[in-house]
Amino acid sequence: MRVLKFGGTSVADAAAIERLVAIVTGRGGPRTVVVSALSGVTDRLIDTGVVAAGDLASAQATLAEIMTRHAEVAGALGSPAARPMVDAMLRGIGRGAERTLEDIAAAGSVTPALFDKLVACGELWSSRLVAAFLTDAGVPVQWIDARHVVHTDDRHRHAAPDLAATERAVQRLVRPALALDRVVVLGGFIGAGPGGATTTLGRGGSDYSAALMGACLLADEIEIWTDVDGVMSADPRIVARARVLSTLSYEDAATLATFGAKVLHPKTIEPAASNGIPVRVLNSRRPLEPGTLIDGSGPSDAGYAAVASRAGLCLIEMTATMPHTDRAFTAKALQALADAHVTVVVGEVHKDRLVVAVDHGFDLEALRAKVATFAEVRARTGFSAVCAVGDRLANNPRLVTAALALLHDRTVHLMARPGGASAFAVVVDDFDVHRLVAQLHDSFDAADAPVVRVKVAS
Repeated sequence: MRVLKFGGTSVADAAAIERLVAIVTGRGGPRTVVVSALSGVTDRLIDTGVVAAGDLASAQATLAEIMTRHAEVAGALGSPAARPMVDAMLRGIGRGAERTLEDIAAAGSVTPALFDKLVACGELWSSRLVAAFLTDAGVPVQWIDARHVVHTDDRHRHAAPDLAATERAVQRLVRPALALDRVVVLGGFIGAGPGGATTTLGRGGSDYSAALMGACLLADEIEIWTDVDGVMSADPRIVARARVLSTLSYEDAATLATFGAKVLHPKTIEPAASNGIPVRVLNSRRPLEPGTLIDGSGPSDAGYAAVASRAGLCLIEMTATMPHTDRAFTAKALQALADAHVTVVVGEVHKDRLVVAVDHGFDLEALRAKVATFAEVRARTGFSAVCAVGDRLANNPRLVTAALALLHDRTVHLMARPGGASAFAVVVDDFDVHRLVAQLHDSFDAADAPVVRVKVAS
């Protein structure tokens, strides 16, 4: 039992989808395929929705271009008899997108619910195309609308899955198709709320969809097919000497994803780790490469440390305005952040003060209102988090010493150990993040380094 997830670059065009078909047909046993939208389509749909709020005609013209792209991909199908049905399905999804644009224009803005309805079309189009190409290759296929399978709460744009309801839907819809030796195909990223309204799991959520499918099916392995050879020791656009890590522990993979390693969605690891399901990251353009294996069988790639960064963060400082025990204040502050839907990347506690790094986009005034009775809130922007992980960090003190040496002339706004002894993270100014990532990566090969004092911002 395998779940295979293919990202946007792995379904970018007809040639990419044909590579997908070769990969899927090369795998034996029950297979569930989860796909992202064609590369770039989600961004174009988002932009189109924004335009529609003020210029419906321009938005409709852009949507027509997006639909033409999908029709051109369908044109590569080998069986002419299949084209009319595929074209009709693609047009049907397009008509839904057109109506959503009209609703956006009437509302004068892209509400969260309309956002989800519009961007979900990308995965509906791509999954229909993938199912058609597999059928064209003689593979028995069952296409399933992911909104009938992935059940979520009603929070649009960042919905949380209802695991129990999703598992029931998987048993009812997916397992019977697999039992008939059909390859199940569904779009990632999308689901449905309690009333049936379309929801999405957040950007990059197709990985999360695949992990949910894997957990519900108790899969033997979850394969994440992308455009790189595996999880890298650093972003290769920043560090020329970055290399593929052959193995990662669940914890280290989750930490790297949380701190910006783009090859995995941060929430992908939890469902897999909870069920002991290995996750393998592979390159759809180089399918013979071994990729990166993520599991719980042992430590990460022996003798190596990896570095990731997450830019564009905001620092929130919450200070108690009335007496509390340290634990009570921290609990109330963290609960307020959760209630305000603020996702904490990393943080630290100083008795009656909590400092956390979070992504932009939260409602600061709503957070202030939630803590008004017990805390003051200060928010500052322009920061990035840099995190290093690896068993070498726990076993070789010289690595941490070398890393600290690089911080002696930098202002460190926050420092934490998010993954225990095998990881450390710092929050620094945005402008310095890429240089620090490259220097940290290189420093891990140094034989020794002087111990110095780190200047920490007050």
